[in-house]
Amino acid sequence: EIRLRDGEVLARGPNVFAGYRNLPEETAHAFHDGWFRTGDLGFLDPAGYLHLTGRANTMIVTAGGKNIQPDELEAAYEEHPLIREIGILQKDEQLVALVVPKLSEIQAANDEDVAQVVRAAVKERSKQLPSYQRVVDLAITREPLPRTRLGKIQRHKLVERFTAARAEPGKVAARPGPLPIAEMTEDDRALLEDVAARKVWDWLAERYADKPLSPATSPQLDLGIDSMEWLNLTLGIGQRTGVELTEEAIARIDTVRDLLIEVAKAAEQPAGTVIAEPLAEPEKVLTADQKRWLTPLNSVQRALATGLFGLNRLLMRLLFRVRVEETMRLPADGQFVITPNHVSFLDPFAVAAVLTNDQLRRTYWAGWTGAAFRNLFFRFVSRLGQAVPIGPDRSVTTNLAFCAAVLKKGRSLVWFPEGTRSATGQLTPFRPGIGHLLGHFKLPAVPVMIRGAHEALPVGAAWPRFTQITVQFGEPVLPAALRQEGTGKTEEERLANALHDRVARLASSERKPQ
Repeated sequence: EIRLRDGEVLARGPNVFAGYRNLPEETAHAFHDGWFRTGDLGFLDPAGYLHLTGRANTMIVTAGGKNIQPDELEAAYEEHPLIREIGILQKDEQLVALVVPKLSEIQAANDEDVAQVVRAAVKERSKQLPSYQRVVDLAITREPLPRTRLGKIQRHKLVERFTAARAEPGKVAARPGPLPIAEMTEDDRALLEDVAARKVWDWLAERYADKPLSPATSPQLDLGIDSMEWLNLTLGIGQRTGVELTEEAIARIDTVRDLLIEVAKAAEQPAGTVIAEPLAEPEKVLTADQKRWLTPLNSVQRALATGLFGLNRLLMRLLFRVRVEETMRLPADGQFVITPNHVSFLDPFAVAAVLTNDQLRRTYWAGWTGAAFRNLFFRFVSRLGQAVPIGPDRSVTTNLAFCAAVLKKGRSLVWFPEGTRSATGQLTPFRPGIGHLLGHFKLPAVPVMIRGAHEALPVGAAWPRFTQITVQFGEPVLPAALRQEGTGKTEEERLANALHDRVARLASSERKPQ
């Protein structure tokens, strides 16, 4: 016999057990008026069929009295392609979540930091759910969620896991610094017997001495390594071990252990293999398919490009009243690298709108693959605009080789040194990639401050507001001067930091529209 009580399925009959032997209290809790409390939740349809909807002990009751089955809600959130696992729990009468992201997919599809991407993914899914089912806070972890042998989440462990994931990185680990080799597993100790892997481990221990480091450490979540920081790592690894990590190898790296394994594999390549240096020999790094983005436009493409830039100039001036502040301080002759701040997808269109046709013909753009090359039409437009594909879906050496190849051809380059759009509109630190380029080619950098683009189309906005955008060019500066002004551990960091300060001074300077 079956019946329901407050949504819980009750059962009784000769095939249902009568109670726990010599445990009257447990028996009393397991039964209600002689009916066994199954712990399952469900309902009976008009035809008499029983439908099970979840377990009573996992039910979340919101402050507003709504009942939520977390496994159903988790399934809805896990439909997002960037969420590997999610555990829903209630904390302070609010829904919160412990999220395991798909790090490789995030690295391949975005150039933003992991936390920002995961929050955006959860927010995107929340918009498709009733308000009482929306997660209001989250914590990110690289560790799989605790599960039973049947694959069910061990929900009693989620609170502790959530609290640990929200703590500062230094508090999660037993201590900062590298894990002693003696405390590692036998497999990890064997891995460090490889000469190349051990060199990389020792270098990481020195470079991230203030952070917990173990073979299970996530380069992205624990060490804060983003797409451009991989540039420093791969170049440093190459200098210390003589190996080059391919794009495919980098895509497979989720932990320091994975990194060491890839280094050990790459070190097994035949002796005498020459590894191309992306700054000095970019043509040896790029494939034939990649080099086609660097070939000069033919006559038809040049005509289309001229029309495209003219249309952009017209639309930007009509819709956003784009203006140049003070004087456009670009070198009359030769090459230069334009380095604007980055707050909106409108930024490159604003800069292009104030350059002359002659300057545009001699200039290439570092374009993010996630936007400028995401479909056939965008790739066609990017080709006419002389953009080269830059992004975390490519190895950092390939990104650097693209830009180096442009500069070796005598062309100028527009590079957004922040690496990603600022969500607040405020200037964020510059990535060291610009320092690598300027340090090698010794070309003048032109700091640029774009104002109004954040208000017109901020990060996350679907439609623009037609407010005025202004572009201010600073004085061109040579790397030698930046090197003296900047601070940092490496030359690349000093160049990037000094250039950042130059752009910051433009942000605070008095504006004189022309």
